[in-house]
Amino acid sequence: MDGISRALIALAVAALVTVAALRLFFRSDPMQSSQGVAAIVAGADSGLELVEAENAVPAPTAITISLTLDRSAGVAGYLENAGVDRDESRRWATIFGSASGTRYFLRDHPLTLYKDPETGELRGFKYDINLRTSVTVASLGNMVLKAHAAPIQYYLKHVQMAFAVKDSFKRTAENHGVPSPIVESLEDAFADRHDLDRLHSGSAVKLIYQEKVSRDGSYHLVDGVQAAQISFGNRTLQAYAFRDEHGRAHLYDEHGRALGPQFLRFPLNFKYISSGFSFHRYHPLLHIYRPHVGVDLAAEYGTPVKAVADGRVEQAGWAGELGNSVRIDHERGMVSIYGHMQRISPEVRQGSYVHLGQVIGWVGSTGLSTGPHLHFALEKQGKYVNPLTQKLGVNHQVSPRMIALFDNIKHRYDSALAKLPDLGNHFVTADARKPAISPFGDMYHVTLDHRAPRTSHRRVRHYAGRSARNGRLMHTLATGDPRASAM
Repeated sequence: MDGISRALIALAVAALVTVAALRLFFRSDPMQSSQGVAAIVAGADSGLELVEAENAVPAPTAITISLTLDRSAGVAGYLENAGVDRDESRRWATIFGSASGTRYFLRDHPLTLYKDPETGELRGFKYDINLRTSVTVASLGNMVLKAHAAPIQYYLKHVQMAFAVKDSFKRTAENHGVPSPIVESLEDAFADRHDLDRLHSGSAVKLIYQEKVSRDGSYHLVDGVQAAQISFGNRTLQAYAFRDEHGRAHLYDEHGRALGPQFLRFPLNFKYISSGFSFHRYHPLLHIYRPHVGVDLAAEYGTPVKAVADGRVEQAGWAGELGNSVRIDHERGMVSIYGHMQRISPEVRQGSYVHLGQVIGWVGSTGLSTGPHLHFALEKQGKYVNPLTQKLGVNHQVSPRMIALFDNIKHRYDSALAKLPDLGNHFVTADARKPAISPFGDMYHVTLDHRAPRTSHRRVRHYAGRSARNGRLMHTLATGDPRASAM
C-alpha cells in the first residue's frame, strides 16, 4: 500500500473519530458521570469497529444544589456572588441569554446548580423560565459552554377523595388538602343550586380532580374538577367534566345541563364606567355628536381582559378606531366586542375558540382613545344592544350528538365514585349500628398516577402554587380531557 493510500485511510479514520466524539459530547448529560469513552480503531483485515477504551475513568458525579430564588438578579452578578470568576460569569450569562432571551433570574423561580465535587467549579445550571420551559447551560470543557431550552414535561394524576363536612365545606375541604381552585370551582358550579358553605355538618363529599405534575416533582398544578358528588339530607348534587364538540370543557349535571355561570357580567375588574351606551354622545376627540354603541370601562394599563362567555373568535387584530380589538361570536346570535386593548393574547386569533373567563388581552389605549380603558360592546342579531341591560342568554348543554359519549363518561365516573367510602351522616351502611369509616378516619384519599417513575421529590410549592391560585373557575375547567382518563 503506497503512502497516498495510507494517508487517505488515516484522514478517514480521523474524521470518523471526530464525528463519534462530537456525538458523545452532545448526547451525554454533562452533569452525570461518564459511562466510558468509545474509540474507533482501524484493523488490517476487519475494517473499522467500535471498541470500549480500557483506560476510561468515570468523572465524579456533580454536586447538585437546588433552591428557589429569594430575589431577582442579573445572571452574571448572581453567579459572581456564588463564587464564579467575573469573566466566566459573563460568559455563562451570555450563553444563557442566547437560549432564554433574558439575562436575569427572577424571584421565586427554581434554580439548580451543578458543581465539581473536587474543585468546586461550576459545571452547569438549570433554570425554569416559567411553568412551561427550562434552560440548561453546561460546560463541555476547554471553555466550551452549551445552552439548551426544553419544555417541562408533566404527567396527569387523578386524585380521588371522600370526606364528611364538619363546620363548613370550604374549611373542611382545605383542611383535607383540596386545592383552592377546586374548592372555588365547586362553589361556583353549585352556586345557583345550593350554597356549599351552608351545608350541614355530616354532609358527604366525594371528589375526583386532576393535577399536572412535573416529572421531577417540582410542580403540582391544579388541572380541574373531573367529577363530584355532594350529598345532604335527601339531596345529591352531581358534577361531571366534559368537553363539547369544540373542545371546550364544562361541568355538567347528571342530565347534561351546564353548571355554574354561563357568562361574566363584565370582562374585567374596572374602576368606573367613563362613558355609557348612547346613540347621541359628544365625542371628546372628534368634537361631534355620534352614537357610542358600547360602554367604556376605565382601568389601569395591563389589566387582564376576559371573554365574557364561550365562543369563536371572529376577528382579532387592528380595527381602526377601536385599535387592538377582538370580536367573539357566541350562541344565539350574540357577539361581544373588546376594543382599545394594549395587546391581544397570542392564542386568540381568528377562528379559534375561547372559553368563559379566558384572558384574551390587556387594557390599553390604542386606536381613537383618550386614555386606558376597555370599550365593551354587544351585538344581538346584528344590532348593538346595551351591555349594562342585556344578558347573553347562553344556555349551554351537551348537544344531542354528544349525549351518548357524555353518558358513557358519566357512567365511568359514577363507577369510580361508588368505590369511594360513604362518609357522613347522610349515608347508612348495611349495619346501621356501625358508621362507615375509612383508613384515614373521616377522609379517604387515593391518587392514580399516569406517569413515568418520579425522579425527584423536590417541591417548589410557592412558585407553582402561586400560578394555581391565580386560576379561576373556567380556567380550571377548561383543561384536562375526561375522555383520556382511565376510570
